[in-house]
Amino acid sequence: METHQLRYFLAVAQTGRFTTAARQCNVSQPSLSIQIAKLEGELGGPLFERAKKQTKLTSRGELFLPRAKAVLEQMESAREEAKALSGLKLGKVSLGCMPTTGAHLLPPILTTFRKNHPQIEVQLKEQSSPDLARDLEQGEIELAIMDEAGLRPGLDHQTILEEELLLALPAKHPLAGKKSLHLKQVAEEPFILMKTGHGFRQITLDLYRKAGLEPKVVFESGGIETVQALVAAGLGISLVPQMVAKYPGVAYGSLAQPRAHRTLSLAWRKKAPLSPAAESLKKVILGKVKG
Repeated sequence: METHQLRYFLAVAQTGRFTTAARQCNVSQPSLSIQIAKLEGELGGPLFERAKKQTKLTSRGELFLPRAKAVLEQMESAREEAKALSGLKLGKVSLGCMPTTGAHLLPPILTTFRKNHPQIEVQLKEQSSPDLARDLEQGEIELAIMDEAGLRPGLDHQTILEEELLLALPAKHPLAGKKSLHLKQVAEEPFILMKTGHGFRQITLDLYRKAGLEPKVVFESGGIETVQALVAAGLGISLVPQMVAKYPGVAYGSLAQPRAHRTLSLAWRKKAPLSPAAESLKKVILGKVKG
C-alpha cells in the first residue's frame, strides 16, 4: 500500500469521478485507475461502484475511508514534526530588546538557549520599545522584549516581569534615605529625562501627568546610565527602573504616590506563526524570566 494510492482513493471518494480526481492529483486517468485497482487487489475487493455519471463507495470503501484519512493525517503530522525538529538544529532567530534591559535579562536567557540549541544563531537588535514594535509589525524581528510603551493592537504579548520605578536622587539630596516619597515632594526639582523616541520617556511623562504634574526638564539623554551619572553629579533627579538602580553617588527611593512601575512583556506578531527556533526561544524566555 502506497501513500499516493491513498491520496488517489480519497480524491475519487471526494469528487465521485475518476477523471476529476486524476486532474486534481495531477496524474493521467489511466494511471490513477491502475493504482486504485492495485489498492483494491491488496484489500481483497472493490472500493467503488463504477458508473458513468457517479462513482460511489462500496461498503468496503466506506469502511476504508476513515482509516485512509487517518493514515494520511498522521503522515502529514509526522512530516511537520520532522521539519520542526530540523528547524531547531540549524537556522536563525531574531530577537529585539531594549538596550539596558537586555544587558540585565539576556545573558542567562541566551546561555540556556545556546546550551540547548548550539547551532541556532540568535540575531539581536537593541532599540526603544516603539522601534521594536515597528520592527515586529514589519517582520524584521520575530520576538521582542519591551515595556508597555511598545505594545500595539497587532501584537500578541505575555507579561514576563513587573518592576518598580525608583526616584533617583543625588546622594546628598535632603530627601535621600527616605523610604517612601511622593512625587509632589520633588515636583519643582530639575528633572533629567530620556530623549524623545524612548519608551521609558513616555512612561515617565504619563506618571507625572497622572499626578497632575509636569517635570521641570533640564537635560535629556539617550542612555539611562548617562541619566544616572547626571543625577550623581547633582544636576537633577530622575526616575529609573529598579534593575538599573545601582549607580554610585545616587540614592534611590520608592514612590508611594502615585505608585510607579513598568511591565516588561515578550511580544510577537498576532497573525504570523513563529518559526520553530523562535518558538523554542520564546519558551526559554518565558521560563527563565518568570522562573
